[in-house]
Amino acid sequence: MSRRAIEAAADRYVPRFLVPHAEKLQYLAVGAFNTVFGYAIWAALYALLSHHVGYAPILVISYTIATANAYVWYRFVVFRSHNRVWRELPRFLSVYVATMLVNLIAFPLAVRWLPWNAYAIQAAFGVAVVVASYVAHKYFSFGGPAGRRERLTASTKGPR
Repeated sequence: MSRRAIEAAADRYVPRFLVPHAEKLQYLAVGAFNTVFGYAIWAALYALLSHHVGYAPILVISYTIATANAYVWYRFVVFRSHNRVWRELPRFLSVYVATMLVNLIAFPLAVRWLPWNAYAIQAAFGVAVVVASYVAHKYFSFGGPAGRRERLTASTKGPR
């Protein structure tokens, strides 16, 4: 599937009256998908490995897989970046490294102090990351409006 086809498909799901907010809506949709994907990876690894290894290796492995997935979706569907990967990928990764470090520190404390189980704590953290990382990705990882195509493609200009 071509880049233009991916962008057009993503734009088709945005109602015309919400087009000015398309990027935010697409970020929330992709963020929700990435959160579920990342959480599923973490939960599967935690269920399989938590009796054999600590939480840190499980978290690092799941973050690595989820971050690779997130980069592709955010780059092509949400921010439509045309910047060079070697320039933006390190910035993108730094956002996730920072959230992973917070998670590595907060997770054991939350498990100890909160009346929630490990799965609920990690789910809550995943939702918080989606919301908090939007600004970092918009203005830092993908460099703002420069390097992105026009939000509207031909598919969104017709009547709804």
